[in-house]
Amino acid sequence: MKSKLKFILPLLGLLAISCSSDQKDDAALLQALAGTPDDGNNSIVVVEVAGNFTDYTGECYDHFTVLGTSNSTISPTNYYLYVMFGHSLDTELRKSALSKQTCGALGFLGSGIPTNASPVNFKYYTCDPNLGQAGGHCGDKIKEAVGF
Repeated sequence: MKSKLKFILPLLGLLAISCSSDQKDDAALLQALAGTPDDGNNSIVVVEVAGNFTDYTGECYDHFTVLGTSNSTISPTNYYLYVMFGHSLDTELRKSALSKQTCGALGFLGSGIPTNASPVNFKYYTCDPNLGQAGGHCGDKIKEAVGF
């Protein structure tokens, strides 16, 4: 349930974009997301201290595109700042960061779950010691990427 809640935050941002009553605002935000040059960041990483205060749970987002079109990429930096509100939601128990590495290179397992959100699509990865092989434990590279 906790990992589902963490996945909801970015989707709420997309919902706000797609439910906006003013089409010009949607176009402006989409242009801001897609219209800036690539800054070299490849993923967004969010890690939390688990309830037992020993383990960590995490998620990662990469491969951002507009409407699933692979030649219309979006910088993770823009998505992080405009939709996920950057570091404003960070606490001592929850940290987020941009990474130059992909989620797989950081140690997230699998090929990512593609989203079908509109207008922005991305791949979603998790790490959680309770998920076993499916998500695996959050390794040192993942924790270091956010400053734990």
